[in-house]
Amino acid sequence: MSGAGRTTSIARRIAWRFQWRKLWRILFQTAVLFCGAVAVWCIAAETILCGGLTGWEGRRIVLHGFGEAWRPLSHVIGAAFRQEDWFAGTAVYQVGGASADMGPFLFWLFLLTGGLTVLRLIGWLLSCLRATERIRRYLRPIDDIAQATESISSRGFDESKFHSLEEAIDHLNGASPDEQLHVGDSDLAGLETAVNNLIARMHASYRRQVQFVDDASHELRTPIAVIQGYADMLARWGTADEKVLTESIQAIRTEAAHMKTLVEQLLFLARGDAGRQRLDLRPMDLAALAREIWEESRLIDPGREYVLDAPAPVPVRGDGALLKQAVRILADNARKYSPADGRITLRAMAEDGAACIQVQDNGSGIAPADAPHVFDRFYRADSARATEGAGLGLAIARWIVARHGGSIRLWSYEGVGTRMTVCLPPPGPER
Repeated sequence: MSGAGRTTSIARRIAWRFQWRKLWRILFQTAVLFCGAVAVWCIAAETILCGGLTGWEGRRIVLHGFGEAWRPLSHVIGAAFRQEDWFAGTAVYQVGGASADMGPFLFWLFLLTGGLTVLRLIGWLLSCLRATERIRRYLRPIDDIAQATESISSRGFDESKFHSLEEAIDHLNGASPDEQLHVGDSDLAGLETAVNNLIARMHASYRRQVQFVDDASHELRTPIAVIQGYADMLARWGTADEKVLTESIQAIRTEAAHMKTLVEQLLFLARGDAGRQRLDLRPMDLAALAREIWEESRLIDPGREYVLDAPAPVPVRGDGALLKQAVRILADNARKYSPADGRITLRAMAEDGAACIQVQDNGSGIAPADAPHVFDRFYRADSARATEGAGLGLAIARWIVARHGGSIRLWSYEGVGTRMTVCLPPPGPER
């Protein structure tokens, strides 16, 4: 059977199953309408006869020759158009000691519901004629896929195309960043594009890795040179000159600590790039996190004014240790670039459906040309080169926030200050 034939057969089965359900729905709705109308009539009649509704006992409908009154059909038509009361007394509703003639009502009810049902059945028959074609129209995309698949499978297998592809791949030069696969066959154009996109992504990743290694080597070169210089000075004069000895030990300790921090940051980013940095997501409160960093900052840096603005809990689901590391990086940056008597404010709040924590200072601010690059690895503005650090802190903070599904918003003006806001998605349901 062809694809079109299979689709037509499927469409016919679906259409008839749907139409039979529709027919039963029409009959069910007609029965419900008829029974509902009879119930309403009986309630109205009982209210008129008895002055209200009575108990369930004593209610019944009695038929007297009701079936005979419907034969022949001319009697029905005559009763309708000559206004003959042919159905009077054929059905009686009895309640208690009273009764009401419901024969004429049933006649008109049968006439109305029957006419409505006939009209709906005519519409149902007409829809049956169009149902298969309508379902086939919905299934046409599947039919097209089946025909295309059948057409492809019926073609001959041209091995020369694959030999050409294999030969073109063998001639690719991996060292050239602009190298691309070119087969020159329209049938392999999609595969050629996919391979070229893969090559472009591989080269971009390779360039990022090379740049990362170059930057890391450059940053490590300075503390190594300092340590080596002071070690040479100790070897020459350190044992005889106490001042040189003290200065050298202090410098070596400082540079060693700086190198340790740099190596830890590099390892953190390397684990993150490799997907080995796991997050321990748990319910937590950003307001409590802001208070914790506020208290620690006041102890470490008592000269500056630290302000806490976290009046209400801000629930979020995250890794507490990593989020604390990210916010602490922002607080350290605010400390580095604000005056000794400056003010640093930590806020925690809910904003536009997100859970946010904010660090604001009144320091030197960031130049507009530097603002788009402050989160890049190893990037340091000219004004920041006099301070300690390798330019990895903000890159780590952005990575942590991004892994939590959030973002960092930057607002800064030179000479006014900087405000960085971490916004995280609200906590979802527990899994």
